[in-house]
Amino acid sequence: MHLQRDSLSTSSAQTQCSGLEGSITILKDGSILHLNARAGELLGLGKTETKGKKLHELITFYSSDDTSALIAEQAPFQISSDDSRVHEEKILGIAIEDRFKWFVFHINPFREEDNTGLQLSFFDVSKLVNQNQILKDKQHQLQLLVASLNDLVFEVTDTGVFKNYWTNDTKLLFYPPEEFLNKSLTELFPADLAIPTIQLIQNSLKLDREFKMEFQSPSEQHKGKWYSLQIKPIHRAQNRVALVIADITKQIESTEKIRFNEHKFNQAFHFSGLGIALTNLDGYCIESNQTLTKILGYTQEEMSTTRFSSNTHPDDVEREIELRKKLIRGEIESFTIQKRYRHKLGHFVWCSVTIAGVFDNANTPLFLIVQIQDISESKKNIEILKRQKLESDLVKMDLETKVRQLEEFAHILAHNLKGPLSNMPMLIDELQVTEDEQVKAEFLNLLKISTGQLTETLQELGDILELRSNKSLIFENCDFLHVYHKVKHQYMEEIQQKNATISVEFNVTSIHYPKIYLESILSNLISNSLRFTAKDKAPYIEIRTTLEEDGTLLTVKDNGLGINLPKYKSQLFMFKKVFHRGFESKGIGLFLTRYQVESLGGKIDVQSEPNEGSVFSVKFLERKQ
Repeated sequence: MHLQRDSLSTSSAQTQCSGLEGSITILKDGSILHLNARAGELLGLGKTETKGKKLHELITFYSSDDTSALIAEQAPFQISSDDSRVHEEKILGIAIEDRFKWFVFHINPFREEDNTGLQLSFFDVSKLVNQNQILKDKQHQLQLLVASLNDLVFEVTDTGVFKNYWTNDTKLLFYPPEEFLNKSLTELFPADLAIPTIQLIQNSLKLDREFKMEFQSPSEQHKGKWYSLQIKPIHRAQNRVALVIADITKQIESTEKIRFNEHKFNQAFHFSGLGIALTNLDGYCIESNQTLTKILGYTQEEMSTTRFSSNTHPDDVEREIELRKKLIRGEIESFTIQKRYRHKLGHFVWCSVTIAGVFDNANTPLFLIVQIQDISESKKNIEILKRQKLESDLVKMDLETKVRQLEEFAHILAHNLKGPLSNMPMLIDELQVTEDEQVKAEFLNLLKISTGQLTETLQELGDILELRSNKSLIFENCDFLHVYHKVKHQYMEEIQQKNATISVEFNVTSIHYPKIYLESILSNLISNSLRFTAKDKAPYIEIRTTLEEDGTLLTVKDNGLGINLPKYKSQLFMFKKVFHRGFESKGIGLFLTRYQVESLGGKIDVQSEPNEGSVFSVKFLERKQ
């Protein structure tokens, strides 16, 4: 901390502080020879006996530069006594409680007889030092403030003449300081920039308010640069303003980029083939395009009053809400779902919906972008294709079944008709040549038996062919329990004779099916379960229906004789195949049952073990009513 010499010269100080000056005479070793009352008062010595005592032992002096305590050798009057040089005024301080008191010392050597030393005169300058410190602090703060700015600051008169400048980077100046100081704006810059600036300066002074403008650099050195100019009146200074110039090139470029991106977004938003909406986090529409209006039928005003979830099909709401929560929490960036919106006219529209979030720099969600594509036609076409595929699969299955049945018919014709047909010519030839009436009678009887077998086989095959060619089957709602009671009534005598027990559990209560077929299928399966039983075991039959993914399953389980499947499985549902001797059976029932089931797209299967019973499973293919 230093005061200017001209502000504290000896003469001026004596003039200002006449009669208030302290005086001390010290010898070369620092011992006090004389000290006046004012000196004792200023230094806080009071009536302390000081003569012969050393000054540096009584008083600790402090440097005005950094307020550090000085040892005796560092005190300027001590150094002066050593080198006999005259020191001009020096500022030293003493500590009083929690503050400093400052003095300006005038140091002059003296010689008296054999004594040499220093004459110290001083007075209190605490007020000046403190004021000087405040000014230095403010100057330091100003320097820090200016150092933190990237702007140019000019002091300019009302006529546009540059008087001063501040900057951290002289490269920002359009001209070297010596080329623009004390020169006018009109001398340095083009008229289209200088004249409007001077007019703003004069308006700023006249109205005592700030003005702003933006301009592009006229300097080749800064070509393409954009600047912001702020004009601020300098208070307590007549006809002076501060011109604050900031480089805003990046801001301009950023603004232009934002404008371009906004233009692109607006074009994409309003002219997109997709329906687009901006919604808040609660799902209310902020803005939407015309395509969305065409898809859903609602106007912008109508959509802004309700949430999108309000017009969503109830089955689709929960899943979308859960995904929206994950999006808002930042767990996912976007999601796409297919959902149904309620059109203004009341019907539902299938849409593919993609939703993404927009977040700020703190990763806080601001709003959502919703893109909607009408896929109703695609959904309709997909359903048509699925139905066509199902129909195609049914036709294929039907054709395969018919081909297999035709093959079986060919085999039946070749096998079952071969015997009777081959016997008949032989018997006729024998009848023609024999004259024995008894032999003729036997041959006629054999011929009658062969004819009967042939007629019976043809009759059975005719019934099956008639069943196969029946195009007038009526599909109706068949109640399983009702059909069961009707079939059970047909076998009441046998049920009672064998003390049979039948339990039913119809989890599926009804099926859309030809009733005549369902009665025949259930009748054949119950008949087999009652017929093929051990003599010492009462029949127990369980009948159950269950719902499966692609149809209804009917199971008939018994505790009868069972079937040796490894041996007979391949022949099980074939024409006139019998697996238990001693029972009245033609082997047609299971053949007919399989035929009826498979002709309508179903399947029949069996699980069985000898003496453990059997489980017949019939899978009915669902048909829409």
